[in-house]
Amino acid sequence: LLQFIQDHPEVTRIRIEGHTDAVASEEFNQKLSARRALSVADWLVDKGVDATKLIAVGFGEARPLGPNENAAGRSENRRTEFHV
Repeated sequence: LLQFIQDHPEVTRIRIEGHTDAVASEEFNQKLSARRALSVADWLVDKGVDATKLIAVGFGEARPLGPNENAAGRSENRRTEFHV
């Protein structure tokens, strides 16, 4: 992602989304996903990316990719996504 941002100065905004599985409470997962997204944004800023280009948002367990009933699905749901 850092390389992409450096190679494409025309990109003015990137949304960093944090996601979780559904193991903990909805409130905990919401906060965890926000911290996950902010951690990535902070890392990018530390590497020289302009903070005004970044929007960090947490979605908690609301947008699963896999089923939360098994380990493989939960693993898919613990992720960070990037949208230009």
